[in-house]
Amino acid sequence: MLSLIDAGFTRAPSLAPFSDRLGPGELLAIVGPNGAGKSTLLSLLSGYRRPERGNVCLDDKSLSWWAPAELARRRALVAQKLTLGFDWPVHELVALGSEASPEEVETVLAMLDLEPLAERGALSLSGGEAQRVMIARALCQLGLGHAASVPVGSVLLLDEPTSALDIGQQQRLMRLLRQLAERQRLAVACVLHDLNLAARYAHRVWLLERGRRIASGLPTEVLSPSVLARVFDAELEVRTRRGDGSPLVVLAP
Repeated sequence: MLSLIDAGFTRAPSLAPFSDRLGPGELLAIVGPNGAGKSTLLSLLSGYRRPERGNVCLDDKSLSWWAPAELARRRALVAQKLTLGFDWPVHELVALGSEASPEEVETVLAMLDLEPLAERGALSLSGGEAQRVMIARALCQLGLGHAASVPVGSVLLLDEPTSALDIGQQQRLMRLLRQLAERQRLAVACVLHDLNLAARYAHRVWLLERGRRIASGLPTEVLSPSVLARVFDAELEVRTRRGDGSPLVVLAP
């Protein structure tokens, strides 16, 4: 369980303090316009930035309490800006920083349709391929190649994980993340710009505006046409998707 306890920042980039929890089995979407504070919030949830007010806890222990190696086994972050550095073969890059066996690496590569790229050099990858490779690395970090080794409530944080993916890959990735949350009891939080991906796959949505969380709840509760039109300064309609009843956000005619 990842908990925010009146946690936030007062200096730029500011984030008004609030309290909430991200629990096992949950896929949370964090949405909002550019500059709303989404990446700032993710840096707070990950522990890479300490709150100037309040606290962030994993299993009721402050993130600052955890030893770095132990925290790394329980929390993984896929940043928005990818830095590959060296021309590692993909299978080595995915295993980097973890204790994953070759078989476990293969399992994770298969989850993300990356087996054909296993021997490719990282610097030869396209943007979308590199994005999926870094997600695979985060899954290996948490031990997802061997499901029995994953502690319940491990946390996966992703900053715009679908930004470089085509439509099909976006759907497959979000479906996988929801399945991992539900079946492996992961706590998953994604910063997303695509409101329809958030509506279709997230259990809950946090909506940010100008450094404040202004709404939280089910997609049907948060993604209302009046709120979205104001926050994004856009002409939108919100319809009901056939089949599952989730919101469908479209441009107004």
